[in-house]
Amino acid sequence: MYDLEGVLGPAVMGFVDQHVRSLLTWDILVFFHRNPDAVLDTEGLASRLGRRAEELEPEVAALCDSRILAIAGGLIRYKPSPEMRDTIGRFVESCQDRGRRLALIALVLHKINPGY
Repeated sequence: MYDLEGVLGPAVMGFVDQHVRSLLTWDILVFFHRNPDAVLDTEGLASRLGRRAEELEPEVAALCDSRILAIAGGLIRYKPSPEMRDTIGRFVESCQDRGRRLALIALVLHKINPGY
């Protein structure tokens, strides 16, 4: 078996396990990490990600429950704690390296479909 924890590290593995429900969640996290001052409604975020607003709603709600995003007045903001922001930064940095990105994709796909 491929040593995902050795490739990704325990912090990133734990973060993915706890917070990255899907590849769409991944896209949302990367977007807000790269655009931390963005304040968008669901339609605006959907437009930026090339998705439908209905697809985003459960993912955004889960990220709000995790206190990574916040919604006020219909507007979505990036609001992680400083520690969570650092962990998300490590996750996004891992996405830049081909080997670690492939390990992350495998990990997320396994979460979505455990028989994978």
